[in-house]
Amino acid sequence: MQQLNPMYLSFDEMLQKRLFEIPTYQRAYSWNTKQRNELFSDITKLYESPEYKQGRTHFMATVVCHSQMREEAYDTDVFNILNIVDGQQRITTLIILLKAIHKKMVELDNIKYRRTIFYLEELMVKDDNKKLILIQTNHNSSIALREYLLKGVHPTEDKVTTHAIKTLKSGFMDCERFIENWCEKHEILDLLMLIRNKLFFILHILNDEGSVYTVFEVLNSRGLDVDWLDKCKSMLLGIAFEKLSENAMIFEDRLKWLHEYWGKIYEVIGITNIPGDEIVRFAATLYNPQESSKVMKIDDAIEYFKEICGKDPERVIDISQWLAEVTSELKILYTDKKKKAVTKIIQARLLAVAINLSPHLSSEQSEDLMKYWEKITFRVFGLYRKDSRHQVGEFVRLACFLMGFKEFERANKYSNHRYKGAKDSILEIAKQFPLKEIGKTLGEEDSYSQWKVELRYFLYNFEKDLAEKNNLSFSVKAWENIWTMNIEDTIEHIYPQVESLAWRGKVTKRKQFHCNRVGNLILLPRKINSKVSNQGYIAKSVEYKNTDILAAKDIVENYEDWDYKSIEDRTQNLISWANTYWEIDGE
Repeated sequence: MQQLNPMYLSFDEMLQKRLFEIPTYQRAYSWNTKQRNELFSDITKLYESPEYKQGRTHFMATVVCHSQMREEAYDTDVFNILNIVDGQQRITTLIILLKAIHKKMVELDNIKYRRTIFYLEELMVKDDNKKLILIQTNHNSSIALREYLLKGVHPTEDKVTTHAIKTLKSGFMDCERFIENWCEKHEILDLLMLIRNKLFFILHILNDEGSVYTVFEVLNSRGLDVDWLDKCKSMLLGIAFEKLSENAMIFEDRLKWLHEYWGKIYEVIGITNIPGDEIVRFAATLYNPQESSKVMKIDDAIEYFKEICGKDPERVIDISQWLAEVTSELKILYTDKKKKAVTKIIQARLLAVAINLSPHLSSEQSEDLMKYWEKITFRVFGLYRKDSRHQVGEFVRLACFLMGFKEFERANKYSNHRYKGAKDSILEIAKQFPLKEIGKTLGEEDSYSQWKVELRYFLYNFEKDLAEKNNLSFSVKAWENIWTMNIEDTIEHIYPQVESLAWRGKVTKRKQFHCNRVGNLILLPRKINSKVSNQGYIAKSVEYKNTDILAAKDIVENYEDWDYKSIEDRTQNLISWANTYWEIDGE
């Protein structure tokens, strides 16, 4: 391991003669408002402490960088290029804060700030062609940060297409808000002086990438707030450098693949907010040949990967690839708005990942099992309204059964066995939740207050089935509007929550109960829902008839008036429909 030469530097000293980059195989910017506010609080407390004027400083963090062994020259200056491995969130936030200070000084247009404005511009951008900027992030968020450091502009709404860009934009806004609040009480130059000269870091610059990961693991083994996915990556790459680097030519190819797999992982989580610990837990649970009845705990998952890679270092590449595949599958689940009602339970997500990644299933078998998975998941957690404490063992054991990595080499032989066994297991779960019993929840419980996500999924499937059975046109446009809006803005209470004069006498007993029953609820595009509001049934019928929502038209065709009897009748009709729609073959 390369000998360490830590430097204790102020933030300003750390930025001099250096340019920072975040490589693609590192996490994108991910701090949220809470973490930024904690940083702002540290700064404010330092400034307002009695010891500040006596020279008190504040230690911020340890920063670990990998030297690229390359330089960029401009004019007579030479800048070292460093990849930030640990500390990028704090450094990126402070650099954004410097730009926010610059923007505010330009806005104030005070002659006393002109020298400082020029200094900050020189610090942020090093050359006339604007190619060399102080920090360059990775993946698709790099343009957003670059535009902010160059021009001080936020990405427009149409550009906020990923989680990473959304997080950066939130960072810009939080930093600018902090500056505004600071300027109401204090001088802005005092803030800049504090950030530059009173915030200190320990900087490790290492030329050997293998040493970088070893240092990262040592520094972050003290209970610090580091994402488990980052810890897992550092552990795996540390083993790779320690155990596989003897043959330089072969290792260069291995390292290329490791960087590629981890680049894919961080690219995905920069687009979609997937918990890093879930990726590691799922990957370890499904990779383990031993059957389990619960998702592996995160520290057990890390230790499991560490143990098997310690015995066989070549598996570092295999596990990194597997982590990338699990991440891609989770992205599909996390971004499918239409299936949120069946993907919000952790053991259900695990089983879906296993079905789609099982080496023992053909694509046709996986597709068929996913239909079974969707039906049984909604039956248990939707129609029966069970929470995440239920069916944990059944779902996890089935997921492990479908993977069966210890029999990977015999995948073709076991394909039909896995497929049939999985179907049988789902049918066994179904027996515990018979459809004939769903009337107790669907008919008698509130289907609005705590069931909005499930209600939207339920009525969406009803709409699709209505179109298919009656050979009608399903309005994709109307439903896209419904899926993109807040759920509350699209749920229409036929008998309204606030009773108007037109509804007097329609429902005389248990008004709130009947109001929130599934038979009284439909989904409409927001504008139509807002328009009908608490109008009488005749007025609502006109809008229902003219909408593209088939369920609304169906109500107009079948009910001349609307009262508690209508609500009861439609509720029972929906229960009967659900009994057929969520039936699983072979029950």
